[in-house]
Amino acid sequence: MASLPKLSTVFTWAIYFIPVYIFILDPLVRGYFPGLLAPPRDSDDIFDESSAPGPGINLTDDSFVSPEDGVPFSCPSAEGYSVHLLSHEPLIMYIENFISETEANHILDMSVNKYTPSIVYDGQTERIDPTKRLSDRALLDRDDTVRCLEDRARAFQGWRPDLYIERMWAQRYNASGHYRHHYDWAGSLARGGDRFSTFMVYLEADCEGGGTNFPRLRMPDGEGWCRFLDCEQDGKGKGKGKAEMGITFKPIKGNAVFWENLRQDGTGYPETWHAAFPVTKGTKVGLNVWSWYQPKRRNRLGR
Repeated sequence: MASLPKLSTVFTWAIYFIPVYIFILDPLVRGYFPGLLAPPRDSDDIFDESSAPGPGINLTDDSFVSPEDGVPFSCPSAEGYSVHLLSHEPLIMYIENFISETEANHILDMSVNKYTPSIVYDGQTERIDPTKRLSDRALLDRDDTVRCLEDRARAFQGWRPDLYIERMWAQRYNASGHYRHHYDWAGSLARGGDRFSTFMVYLEADCEGGGTNFPRLRMPDGEGWCRFLDCEQDGKGKGKGKAEMGITFKPIKGNAVFWENLRQDGTGYPETWHAAFPVTKGTKVGLNVWSWYQPKRRNRLGR
């Protein structure tokens, strides 16, 4: 009968294995299988994949993404927008006046007759489930206004290579409209692409309630943030339920929240877990601007 190794031998093996794992095994696994090392997700996690492609993602499909196709378009002169840094990692920024009132009203008008019930995706099927998501959505035509917003989103991110702007959807929330906590990333980079970043743009905010909640983020210091955040909740959940901890952005027409969903190794940030709180009165309309990242694949010769 084989005897068990001595404790000193096991300890020696561990000392040698730790640097092998840190410097060799872990980088290899993260490089080739980024989804395997994604942070653990809650059992009822939802990925906002209402319009996303399935396995074998093809980001050359212009019914899903908005390619830079050379079609000429003109943009009105912009007065500029103001950017406020909320978090370095994950990168989260608040943008004042990201979209002008004229642009917002144009998109609101063009989407009026296009709304259909929003769907949820559980990884296998698409369905309407008002207990998780109660809103309507409208796919926007790529006119000059929409193309200008696509160009603005690319420029904001430094014209990163291999980044594709997903076709834009307006999301309308009437009274009781909401969207339970979910991720915009799916851990799908290994199978062809994933949502690298999100702009949540407020097109209309004639409502009460309807804030965008991030329960895993901490309330920043500085009273200046109370212009954009619900400072009645103190970030520690005092007197509130668990779902209301963290921070909540107020819906303000023309403003936007930008955040990156993925780390450099392709895994998703758990801090980007977010929800649309219920609208208690009136109507909120948001605009999703998602950027997909699909790295170029190398051939066997490494070229």
